[in-house]
Amino acid sequence: MQRRTFLHTVSAPLGLAALNQAGLAPTTVRSVSASAIRTNPRSSVIVIGAGAFGGWTALVLREMGHDVTLVDAYGPGNSRATSGDETRQIRCGYGDRLLYAQSALRAMAAWRERERQFGVALLNPTGRLQLAPDWTPSLKASQGTLATLGVPFETLSDDDLRKRFPQMNPDGMGVGLLEPGAMVIRAKQAMLAVSQAFVKAGGTLRVARVKPGTVTGGRLVDLQTDDGSRLAADAFVFACGPWLPKLFPALLGTRIQVPGRDVFYFGLPAGDQRLAFPHFPNFSEDRYYGFASIDGRGFKVCPTTGPSSYDPDTDERVVTATELRRARAYLAQRFPSLANQPVTESRVCQLENTVDEHFIIDRHPEMANVLLAGGGSGHGFKHGPVIGGYIAKRALGEQTDADFDHMVRLAR
Repeated sequence: MQRRTFLHTVSAPLGLAALNQAGLAPTTVRSVSASAIRTNPRSSVIVIGAGAFGGWTALVLREMGHDVTLVDAYGPGNSRATSGDETRQIRCGYGDRLLYAQSALRAMAAWRERERQFGVALLNPTGRLQLAPDWTPSLKASQGTLATLGVPFETLSDDDLRKRFPQMNPDGMGVGLLEPGAMVIRAKQAMLAVSQAFVKAGGTLRVARVKPGTVTGGRLVDLQTDDGSRLAADAFVFACGPWLPKLFPALLGTRIQVPGRDVFYFGLPAGDQRLAFPHFPNFSEDRYYGFASIDGRGFKVCPTTGPSSYDPDTDERVVTATELRRARAYLAQRFPSLANQPVTESRVCQLENTVDEHFIIDRHPEMANVLLAGGGSGHGFKHGPVIGGYIAKRALGEQTDADFDHMVRLAR
């Protein structure tokens, strides 16, 4: 299967007709080998984690006709989730990582279709502006990738930046790469919409903390909940983000790191909408990235550094005075009109990073019917409706693209 064919296939979960066309219908499910997950045309699957990977996977599996239970310790869209917060970005600029850029491009179309299907406003066509003192290898690679995919972009000089975006002070930033088609997704609302569509399609949603239960013959038989009850299935997908290294410490404890990041929303001056959507794009540079104010929440500013270790269950979601001072200093330099504006909202989010920032989507080496799906590394959310289709195929033992399989393998 060629890469383009792979991306067409995994971006297909837009309804049963599309699933049939993409070869994901229940009638195509088959056994592949003794070491693979054994499924039948109507398998029971439990997906652990209702975030960007797990929620979409559960929905696609249910649309394929399988009996699916989606389990999350705190429920879809909760504030502890990596896929929580109000907004996430979708863009195709990915340096030289063509497979991810292709996936993001397909995901944009999938998001638009799902937005229409859900009947919920999720997308904001903001554009994305990358800033740097000069053309870095990564920015040059992004230009090449965008050109290859036919994605519109603009290269901006210092003078261009000053003329196009007078609300920003570009001192120290000599160039900009603008991707006009990039968007902001209402993240929390998206995950709630996915879970609601899953339940409407006949899926079962449970709010419970679980862990692997009985293992027999190299296969997981069931899950154990905190109250001691058991949940059994033919196959299991653990897509629980920052909880993966807690559930599988020996296997994933060193492969997935969970750092924390403070996120700030700063109020805009009264009557001044220059830094509100649609008047300013998403932005990023070496130290910070952020979004224009959407839905009146405030101008979002996110540092690219923070605590190296964060516990998603127990750590307090309280921003630090140090990061607030740094954010204010950054605003005073880059967006002077916000220098004295108050914080209107704040969050503490966590990432689930792999060393190379590639996802991990692979079988558990000791449980043939368990698929691990995580390591979003700060860029997984945008791929949700596409990667959900890919994970669903992997969970059922279906053939997938060898290049992508290799990129997201566990043993690397």
